[in-house]
Amino acid sequence: MTNREIVEKYFFHFLNGEMGKASELIDDSAIWTVKRSANVPTVGVWKGREQINAFFDRFSENFEPQEFNILHYFASGDKVFVVGNFTHLVKPTQKSVSSEWLIEFTLSDAKIIGYKILEDSYGLYLSFFVD
Repeated sequence: MTNREIVEKYFFHFLNGEMGKASELIDDSAIWTVKRSANVPTVGVWKGREQINAFFDRFSENFEPQEFNILHYFASGDKVFVVGNFTHLVKPTQKSVSSEWLIEFTLSDAKIIGYKILEDSYGLYLSFFVD
């Protein structure tokens, strides 16, 4: 499989709720990076499969995806860039948050070893405050 096909397969499993199968495509020493506001429970640097699985648990505890669209894939060498948008319901506040996003995946030996996302961090920050 090409790196792009691996990332496409990852998203297929992730979007179908098959987290075990999605996790199999992630290297045991991978690093997941979600920067920005500390009040968002999924923000941080998550190292290794155990921590990344904890990231997914926090995601499902705090967000209910309403819409998730993948618009473009771009692959170059060990990098795959994916562009899209989402709308999520924030469970703790019952607010809706929407954003465009760009994810940079890094791959090695047919496994995902790195993940970095750019998204509307201010919108996410605001969505966790109760009015």
